[in-house]
Amino acid sequence: MKAFVCAICATAAMVPLLAFPAFAQESSSGNVLGVVQNGNRTIIFERSNANLNLDQLSAFGQLTASDPALANKLARNPSLVNDEGFVSRHPALQQYFEKFPNAREDITANPGNYLTPVAGSSWSRARAGMRD
Repeated sequence: MKAFVCAICATAAMVPLLAFPAFAQESSSGNVLGVVQNGNRTIIFERSNANLNLDQLSAFGQLTASDPALANKLARNPSLVNDEGFVSRHPALQQYFEKFPNAREDITANPGNYLTPVAGSSWSRARAGMRD
């Protein structure tokens, strides 16, 4: 019986070693930002651009780089993208939404993908509060 228990303990001790090479292979991909071990649960944080329209993001970045005042206004209040009066006063923004009609919803839902927070950006404070 003692030999059986020792064999089970030795096998259990080897399980993490058997899983390690697969984990090491994942982390060499360059996408792993961090790993958290909590008991028997491992959480791997990876970079991803899944479900992001990179052309849409790039075009918006060019738009805001060419008009920093617009970028600041939107950073303070991303929901301005839904205000037709505001959009009509910014022809480049209007053209952007003609090319990327789904961007309005995405900017409102995920402003951090598009905008850098500035003083007065309520959306960045709300998200920071969620981390506390």
